[in-house]
Amino acid sequence: MTDKGLPRRWEALAVLLITLLAAALRFYRLPEVPPGLHYDEAFKAVTARTLLEGAPPRLFFESNLGEEPMAIYLVTVALGLAGQEPWIVRLPSAILGALTIPLAWWLGRELLASLQRTAHLGQTIAGQIVGLGSALVLAILYWHVSFSRIGLEPILVPLFATLAFAALARGLATSRWPAFALAGLALGGSLYTYKAGYFVPIAAILFVAYAAVVERGFLRRHGRNLLLATLVALLVVAPLGFYFAGHPASFWQRPASVSLTAGETATENSWQVLAANLPRVLGMFFLQGDTNPRSNLPGRPALDPFLAFLFLIGVGRALAGFRRPQLFLPLIWLVVMIVPTLVTGDAPHFGRAIGATPALALLCALGGWTLWQGAARLGRPWIKAAAVVALAVGMVFSGVSTARAYFHTWSRSPDLFYAYDVGLTQVAAYINTLPADQEVYLTPRSRDHFTLQFLVRRPFASFDGRDGLVFPPPGRAVTVVVLIGEDEATLPAYQQFRPDGQATWALDDDYGRPYAAAYSLPASDTPAPVPDHAADATFQAAPGRARLLGYSLDAKVVAPGDSINLTLYWQALAPFENDYTVFTHLLGEPNRASGGPLWSGHDGQPDGGHYPTSVWQPGQVILDVHSLAVPADAPPGDYQLEAGLYLLATMTRLPTTDAAGHLLPDNAILLGTVEVKE
Repeated sequence: MTDKGLPRRWEALAVLLITLLAAALRFYRLPEVPPGLHYDEAFKAVTARTLLEGAPPRLFFESNLGEEPMAIYLVTVALGLAGQEPWIVRLPSAILGALTIPLAWWLGRELLASLQRTAHLGQTIAGQIVGLGSALVLAILYWHVSFSRIGLEPILVPLFATLAFAALARGLATSRWPAFALAGLALGGSLYTYKAGYFVPIAAILFVAYAAVVERGFLRRHGRNLLLATLVALLVVAPLGFYFAGHPASFWQRPASVSLTAGETATENSWQVLAANLPRVLGMFFLQGDTNPRSNLPGRPALDPFLAFLFLIGVGRALAGFRRPQLFLPLIWLVVMIVPTLVTGDAPHFGRAIGATPALALLCALGGWTLWQGAARLGRPWIKAAAVVALAVGMVFSGVSTARAYFHTWSRSPDLFYAYDVGLTQVAAYINTLPADQEVYLTPRSRDHFTLQFLVRRPFASFDGRDGLVFPPPGRAVTVVVLIGEDEATLPAYQQFRPDGQATWALDDDYGRPYAAAYSLPASDTPAPVPDHAADATFQAAPGRARLLGYSLDAKVVAPGDSINLTLYWQALAPFENDYTVFTHLLGEPNRASGGPLWSGHDGQPDGGHYPTSVWQPGQVILDVHSLAVPADAPPGDYQLEAGLYLLATMTRLPTTDAAGHLLPDNAILLGTVEVKE
């Protein structure tokens, strides 16, 4: 290589090879690693599927704490073209992660293009070294590789940031308006990616302001084109801006949920937490990185020792060249893009700071260029050769370190079982194997969980066995899948009430602990247990009808200050359209506090809201637990239990009739009594 640099065809070949290396690290074993499908990935998949099924497009998706649209639309395209397998959700991230690599080369090359020729290295070779170095570092950077393989939106931020600054650098070097227009397009587009993407325009504004201060005549030479970039960015972001103007809560929902200092989430110790975050965020580069196994090999710093060495030299070189905005840009970029993790919880959070990865790669490349430049200035060929060999060996070390850490250590970690909802993925696969004519119940996770929504291909019901039980209609078989790691009570309860059932499947987590089990109940004419105390009341809606078969109590005699667990046995007779609320009352002698006989009450939808009346199927029996707290000042004596149903929106009770069809007073059924005894 001469001081004029590599011939263009060799430089193009180098860029191609680096991009292929990046693609290999991002596509290798993508269907298997990461395993499972995380809740946030599945949200995009479910939303994308609704779009494919004809749901209207949106500028902003308010579900899941609010998400910008770009990643969802990319997943929509991927699912539409490649099928609806879980790993397809991650395909756009892998593609975009690989495409960021040649952009990093372009960025590094353009930033160095305007530097003056030195005595030993020309601007061409400087741009080539920094450009190729930036691309190579970003290609093998564990942080970027990891997020390129997750079906989440943060990976879009480095892509748009790199494109924006590469185009801006090109425009500043050539004064050509199309480059500025492209920069404005990318800056505006960054706001459609992820909340951290909102910081990309801030970094651009600070860079332009800095350049205007340190470089004489900067605004005079580039003012018109910078105005063009600003106008293009504003035009691009205008639709989203108008949306947020009309829906400000949508903009603040996610930041407010994680911010330490913003708006209503401010606390007295916010600044103390912020001060504690600072050393953690600075230390993430060298000491301890993100501890979340979904984002990182827990604790692995962002930089391995070799890249950390180059990074420190690059930072020193950028500081020394502070009068040249092109050299100082990576520092501005880095500082701005780590702010999202600095001002939020769980610092350091690699997802919120991922926009800093191209700046990190630039600084490492700048460090490599500085070393090479220093070796060249010594004027001895063997020193230059030794520097080349050292840099090459170091990059090989970094690449092997990333590959080993990700594909060998991290991919085998049992932490991934929960980090990527592997258990729910396997539960979904099991449910899909069950006969279509057999009912399936799941506890305690809701069927609305996005991972289950996307993966389960057949109807199933869900409830929370910690607050009640569901039994099938007479003559229907059912398989109950219990996540026993979360719900230890349900399986023993079914085994007690239905000893004719049998265990048909079990799943342990990757630590060897029980995670899930299936208990199959054969069809029976009397599938549900008989309540300890019989009752007979029918609750009528239009449409919808249910009968209260009876109840059970955990105690008939209680002391003041105790609680009574009342289990109601409901049987669905006809489907309800609405979700009705159950009321349970403890009635006694006149109570001064309530102005009547009411001493205690508990209102709530059946099964703690996990199995509402709108999902009840005719013939099902639902055991519904309500806890009534006996006041400490309740006098001794007998107390009456009362129950019924009402519509919360109108507070109207459902008409209630007894076994003979007579309307009950106050549309409530009086149950048995309990004794309060000192």
